[in-house]
Amino acid sequence: MDLDTDVLVIGGGMAGLAAGIRSQERGANTTLIRKGQSATSYSSGAIDVSGYLPGGSQQLLSAREGIEAITSLYPLHPYSILGFGSADNDDVPGLAIERVGQAVEWLTKHLKSTPAQLYGGIDSNLEGITLVGTKKPTALLQQTIWPGEFAVDDEGVMLFLGIKGVSDLNPKIASKTFLDNQARTGEPPHKVGNASLDIAPFGHGYNLSTTNIARWLDREENLVTFIEQVKKKAEQFGATYVALPPILGLEENLKNQKALQEATGASVFELLAFPPSVPSFRLQRGLERVFIEKGGHLLIGHEAEPCGIESSKITEVLARSPRRKVEITTRSVVLASGKYIGGGLAATVEGLRETVFGLMTVTDEFRESGKTRPQRLTNVVSLSPESHSLFGCGLSVDQFLRPVNPDGDATAENLFAAGSILAGYSYAMEKCGLGVALATGHYAGETAAANATGGGV
Repeated sequence: MDLDTDVLVIGGGMAGLAAGIRSQERGANTTLIRKGQSATSYSSGAIDVSGYLPGGSQQLLSAREGIEAITSLYPLHPYSILGFGSADNDDVPGLAIERVGQAVEWLTKHLKSTPAQLYGGIDSNLEGITLVGTKKPTALLQQTIWPGEFAVDDEGVMLFLGIKGVSDLNPKIASKTFLDNQARTGEPPHKVGNASLDIAPFGHGYNLSTTNIARWLDREENLVTFIEQVKKKAEQFGATYVALPPILGLEENLKNQKALQEATGASVFELLAFPPSVPSFRLQRGLERVFIEKGGHLLIGHEAEPCGIESSKITEVLARSPRRKVEITTRSVVLASGKYIGGGLAATVEGLRETVFGLMTVTDEFRESGKTRPQRLTNVVSLSPESHSLFGCGLSVDQFLRPVNPDGDATAENLFAAGSILAGYSYAMEKCGLGVALATGHYAGETAAANATGGGV
């Protein structure tokens, strides 16, 4: 089976889907292949753009502030590369902020009609509340995770409401952690309660998963019973805010949230979850839905075979699934295959390698890492506040996001890279993973489409 496409995207996470949607919008026939679930499906569902500076411990007030500082201090960070523009551009922070901001607004617009509808932007970091009661700075939260402006409500009462049989949330521990934090900062609410619901949706109240309950609540007849129990607990505690595990539905979460808020008179929201999570499934499915609606061709369960690059151009890629192989002829390629989870990079005893085209990999200091043993790129402490150099490894790219060779020249004129496969940043420490994926994917899709349709780069 053969396919001909203008743009081929390898990888189906945030970076790949952003590139695919944007490429399709710019008039290029786009095919996207992914071999399995992406790293986006194993996230919390929040979209971090810039939460901390590299090596910093102070939360940033806004992603805009973070991008401006990063592009001023770290010239090879992916955000800085987005700000290069052209050789005579002397406002790297300004262009970087503009491009990231455009990508964020673009994504918010596209996901508005999906269950993953977003709230927020780059001008002010939001504080999502996690399952353990802590707060997490992030630029964008799904609408059903946004708790509202509880920090300005002096009379507010926060109720952490767990589900018996769901081990993800211990409401007693979460409420204590949250209350301790509020006491330390002096911010409201100062009244916090906890309780559990006993709903037994499948005839038993044990070994329940948030995903299964979310599917259960997508059925309207089940929501009625659930609302009755939540309303009873909210009235018992006088709750003005009700925090639930992420269970409000895979498809009907927005409608269910509205129904719960009308019944209780409280702000009902979901907590940020441990990955994989229901919100991350919503985000992945929402992006795929937009890509298909735009006319993109999605091949799931297909993996790009390793191949070389001849004459500085890629014209054909072989994709395999367990049952068939597809020869794909293409005019541009976006490589968004991820880092270690996605399999875009592989670590061996000899060093790091890029798995599809054999591209040069570099360390976080932009030294070739093909012969650097991975253990030399880690710290003794696994959860290190300095992160690990291994997280900053990846591909070095030019101002058009084209991977470069040791001489600094583009390896292929029609190959573009996006997302976590890029070098020069630590998503674990900076809290910018999906933000970098979104912004670089958006830009890579534009440049790949321009290249494929004769517009150049």
